[in-house]
Amino acid sequence: MDLKEVFVPIVRQNVSHSISLKELCAGLEEEGVPYRILAESEKLSSSLPISILVKGNQFMVFHEKLPDGQSYLNGSEGQERWGGKNAARLVKGLPLCLE
Repeated sequence: MDLKEVFVPIVRQNVSHSISLKELCAGLEEEGVPYRILAESEKLSSSLPISILVKGNQFMVFHEKLPDGQSYLNGSEGQERWGGKNAARLVKGLPLCLE
């Protein structure tokens, strides 16, 4: 049996210093959802339908039910905690936070 781990993968790709991974992770932690920060080359399998890509000075939240490459949420500097919190709320099936 192929067991998958339970976490939201946060994939780093050309991360700018202006994006705060700490704040993004804090948003996930506030909602009690586990995460892992991965390098672009790492391939770990998660059983959760959500993933986050941090690229340059932006982040994108993806859901497995959307077509490949189409993000569900996008954000940039200053919105990291909001993005992490909403990614966690997607995992839990809760309404998103607008602020």
